[in-house]
Amino acid sequence: MKKLSTLILIMLGTGVLSCSQLAREQVQRVDMTEQMKQSLVYLKISVCGYDDFQPWKQGDISEETGYGCAVSEYEVITPAWNIRNARFVEARVHGKNEYIPAKIKVLDYESNLCLIELDRTAMPRPLKPITFTKDYREGAEVDFYWLSYDGQLYNGRGYLDKAEVRESTASFTYSLNYILANTSKNAGRGQVNFISSEAIGVGCWRSSQSKEAGLIPAMIINRFLADAKDGNYKGPGVAGFKTTYLLDPTKRAYLKMPQGLKDGVCVTDVYNLGTGSDVLKKEDVILAIDGKTIDPRGRFEDPQYGQLSFEHLITGKAAGESVVFELWRDGQRMEVEGEVKNFDAAQMLVPYYEYDRQPEYVITGGFVLQKLTRPYLAQWGDDWQGKAPSYLYNYYSNTAFKPTDERQDIVILSYVLSAKINLGYAGLGRIVVSKFNGMPIRSIEDILTAQKLYPDSKYDVIEFELDNPKVVIPREQLPAADALIGRNYGIRKLVNVNQ
Repeated sequence: MKKLSTLILIMLGTGVLSCSQLAREQVQRVDMTEQMKQSLVYLKISVCGYDDFQPWKQGDISEETGYGCAVSEYEVITPAWNIRNARFVEARVHGKNEYIPAKIKVLDYESNLCLIELDRTAMPRPLKPITFTKDYREGAEVDFYWLSYDGQLYNGRGYLDKAEVRESTASFTYSLNYILANTSKNAGRGQVNFISSEAIGVGCWRSSQSKEAGLIPAMIINRFLADAKDGNYKGPGVAGFKTTYLLDPTKRAYLKMPQGLKDGVCVTDVYNLGTGSDVLKKEDVILAIDGKTIDPRGRFEDPQYGQLSFEHLITGKAAGESVVFELWRDGQRMEVEGEVKNFDAAQMLVPYYEYDRQPEYVITGGFVLQKLTRPYLAQWGDDWQGKAPSYLYNYYSNTAFKPTDERQDIVILSYVLSAKINLGYAGLGRIVVSKFNGMPIRSIEDILTAQKLYPDSKYDVIEFELDNPKVVIPREQLPAADALIGRNYGIRKLVNVNQ
């Protein structure tokens, strides 16, 4: 034993044996295939979304798949990405050919997790819950397991390469991921991952080019389950501000920072939503969060994972908890305390996603008025950021997280459905509505209010930003024209507004 220890030390000293390789040697692999037969499910998900350019039109129902693992006798978790736009969910357990009806209990795109309850009356037996551990061993060999559509249990392998804060595949949040290297192609759809016999997370994405895969780690899973337990789910914290690196000595001098103070990142924007939105200011320098020093690149030293981006100090908490920011503001060091907050994408001025809901719109006289959303802009295809109209993209890029009492939606005239009532306006489209019948438009539902103004007027008048021409719609012709437009274009419902 003494000789083996000496050999390891020699190999480490000469660089022959890396720390990651040593971690692999120290962890004994355990085949969990037999145990997983009572814990894993295959999910069949019927999904149906809407056309963002034709928001009255529902797409065809298609079938998606995902994998789940038991967290109680009749409940399983899976990444929320698997369940987006779900209309119906069924599960298959090992040893039973028939599918079991299931319902969604908690769906959180910010944590990228979904809790699903199986119909216990259709279950042949209770599931065996999996307990997730926070254990993290960089370089350790990881085995992951899933139940396939044919009822067979499969497994794959990878190596735990690192932990890092990454943008979610499902939402606008940045949260902790474990990164697996050299994985098999089936990683990333909810497979449960083990180091030896300890479950450490579930797969949530995979890159076919790099053969890397991401895991939702145990700490996020356990927080999600604890939050969901009492039926009053609050969700994780979300940052309500934007920062930039603070490496330039000139910038630090401009902020009146002492030469010996080398830490901190600069706040470049403060949103109207999220954590810190009510206590931070532009040009604040965040020196520390909850006592964790933030370096000029926005990182802190985590005792378990090493250097991580500061977002983890916010998204790692549940909404309602407190957070303390240590700041350099106006030439002074100070502390401010705030509440950890989150928000729904629907509260954004330009929503990041609209899963599970029909886009809101009003069609009047063939003029298609709808909310500007990120999915709408993404219809311009790959690299849509450079292809979408710049004045629309500007709203998403600079004001998406800044709704106000005066403006809660960006309402646009998307395009015009040609009809006799709108002759001469066919070329209009992709412009922002400012007023309807003289009423400033704060949200899409304001259109319905504005249509009722000035009942003696012969016309509805729509005004737009950027000096675009007004639209004048003869009210007397509207009922017949709307009925004809609905029939000609196959539109059963000319209005969809959530009042």
